[in-house]
This record gives sequence, structure tokens and C-alpha cells, in this order.
Amino acid sequence: MAEPLDGPWLNRRTLSWAGYDVASSVYFGLAPAVLLPLYFQHLFSGFANPTAAWGLLAAGAILASSIAALCAAALSARITRLSLLMMFTAALVAAIAALAWPPWPSLAFAAAAYVAAQSFYFAATTVYESFLPDLLPQAARQKLSGFGWAVGYLGGLFAIVVLLRLVAGQPESPRLLESCFGALAAISAVFFVIVLGQMRRAGFATLGEGDSSPRLSGLFTVLAQWRSHKPVFVLLGGTMLVHLAVSVVVTFTAPILATRFGQTLPDLLWLLLLVHVLSVPSTIGWNMLMTSWSRLVPMTILLSAWGFVLLLMAFGSGPFMPVATVTVIGCCVGATASALRGFLAEVVPPGSAAPVFALATVAGRVAAALGPALFALISALKGQEAALLSVLVLLGLGAALVLLHLVRADMPLSPQTSSDRV
Repeated sequence: MAEPLDGPWLNRRTLSWAGYDVASSVYFGLAPAVLLPLYFQHLFSGFANPTAAWGLLAAGAILASSIAALCAAALSARITRLSLLMMFTAALVAAIAALAWPPWPSLAFAAAAYVAAQSFYFAATTVYESFLPDLLPQAARQKLSGFGWAVGYLGGLFAIVVLLRLVAGQPESPRLLESCFGALAAISAVFFVIVLGQMRRAGFATLGEGDSSPRLSGLFTVLAQWRSHKPVFVLLGGTMLVHLAVSVVVTFTAPILATRFGQTLPDLLWLLLLVHVLSVPSTIGWNMLMTSWSRLVPMTILLSAWGFVLLLMAFGSGPFMPVATVTVIGCCVGATASALRGFLAEVVPPGSAAPVFALATVAGRVAAALGPALFALISALKGQEAALLSVLVLLGLGAALVLLHLVRADMPLSPQTSSDRV
């Protein structure tokens, strides 16, 4: 666990940790939201329902990423976390490059490269986020989580500007999208080399390591002790359902805007640029509110905003609908994710940071896989509106669990219950 804070919470070590958010957003800020949906819509063009086919592939990729998180848990018993982070990061860059320059051009290879990229990204994320409780005391973790998520969008902003120049004046095609993947691979490689070098120099190679250090392989121990960690599992349950809804928004916003509103690749990149521009100040602003005023009220607003996005996707119409949708997403996506990450860091049992974050990654990936699969199934049977409304109901249940956790966390402890509180 982190030592008591001696000095400012923002220092060389925490800045280098936040730098990984910047580097990783080059891939995750662009590929799953815009490039991959459009790419596979082209490859699935001969299918009866390309959107549903994309949803099923996305669900499979997310499930594979949960298995990758478990593999990270097993490997952490033998390899230090920084070494694991470097390995998974290098594999992520290689998978992005495989999308750009496939040695065997085919739908099967493209799908395998996509699954690999998602798997290595979330395996790396499991390891990366497990450092958070080792960096700062509990009271400062929400600040660092929000800061990391906010500055992380800078990497995505840079990549979007590069891609806008790359695609200007060119017709959308699989070859053009493969060129975009190549640009992402090159930018990611440069950013990751710089950031991982900074993390090594900041002492991450030995941070939280030792004979008594927490291991990701303790995941099953945490599961076996669930009765004594009820606040963790209530929060995880709510987070899973919120991730399910957010995954539907991320996976299907671009296809819906492209098919219903005729948005082209440059249009979608400009909309994604708007999301990133809004996300930086909004994430910082919401984080300041949650660390200096209240957590319950801002989180209620954020979760309600996701419900509004789902309603816009289901019933929105008119020329301003795409801008309205991505504006709301930009105002809440970073703040929601960073807040949930910070809440989890606050309730981690002593000595269990690494396995708890591994469990959170696995749970989040399973829920995020169910979202696109559920959407694909219901939309094929009943239509997109029914699918989005079903997801809205699940979001409401998840929001209730998250807000219940916050209410309980903010309640003063009585002498009888203080010994049971994690």
C-alpha cells in the first residue's frame, strides 16, 4: 500500500503513471469508437445485418480480454508488474500494426488481430491500474485517477489531428482505414517508449514488489472472501452494469450515426475530436467537484446523462442529433470512468490492490461483452430502439448500486459496524 503522502500528490512518479493514460488513449480513444466499427462494417458488408455481426465480434473480443486479464493475474506471481506492463504494451502495438499490414489479408485475420489488440490492451490496463493504490494514500487517489483520465485524452487528440490530415479528401475504404491503423501503431509505439522509460526511472520496477507484496494472482482469494469485502462487490456489481451500457454506446454510436445520419469517416473523426476536447475540462471539473464538494450529486448527474445518450440514440432525429449525442458523451465519459476507478481504489482491502483491480477488469470486460451481444440479439429480433431501451433498464440498475455504495460510504460508522467496514 502507499506510504503517507509527504509532499504534493502530483509528482514525478504520479505524472509518469498518468503518462501511460496519454499513450494508451492513442489506440483506445480512436480505434474501438470509430475505426474498428467502420472497418468491420466494410468487411461484414456481405452479411444480412453488418451491425449485429460487428456487435457479436466486439462481444467476443471483450470476452477474450477478460481471459487476458486472468492471464495477467497468473503471470504476476512470476514476473514484476512493470515487466508485465512492458510485455503487454509491446504486444498491443504489434496487434495494431497487424491490422494495418496484415500478412494474410482476410476477415478471419483481421478479426484475430482485433481480438488480440483488445486483449493486450486490457491485460496492460489491469497491471497499470493496480499501481494506483501504491502511489498515493486513499484520500488522494480520486484526484490522481481523474487527472490521469483527463490528460489521457491529449494522446487521442494528437492522433485524431494526424488522422484528419491523413484521410482528408480520400474516399472511405478498408485500405484507408488500414492506413489509419498504421498511423496509430507508429504514434503509440513512440508514446509508449517514452512513458515506460519514465516509469522505469521513477522506480516502478520495484514499486509494491517484495515477498509480502500483493499479487494479481490473489484474485481468487478475494473472491473466496467476498463476505468480508461486501462494499467492493456492491461497487463492482454497479460498475459492471454501467460498463455494459457504456460499451453499447462506444460500440454502436459510430455505426448508428453512419447508417442513420450519413456520417462519413472525416465526419466521425471531427465528432470524436469534439468528444476529446470536451472530455479534458469536463473530467477535471467533475473530479474537482467529487473531491471538494460531493460525490453523490455529480455521479447521479453523470449516470443520468448516459441514460439520456441512450434515449438520443434510440429516438433522436434531425441534423443536430450527432453533435448533441457526442457532446453529452464528451461531458461524461472520462468523468464516469475515472470516478469509478477512484471509488474502487478507495475501498481496496489492505494488501489486495492488484487482485482487486484484476477482478474489476475481468468483471468489467464480461459486462462490456454482454452489452454488444445483448444489443445485437435484441436489435435483430425487435429492432434497435427496443435494444437501447433494454440497455437503459440495466444502466438504471447499475446506477442504483453505485449510488447506494456512495451513500453507504459517506455514512458515519457506528462502533458496532466500524470493524466490518472495508
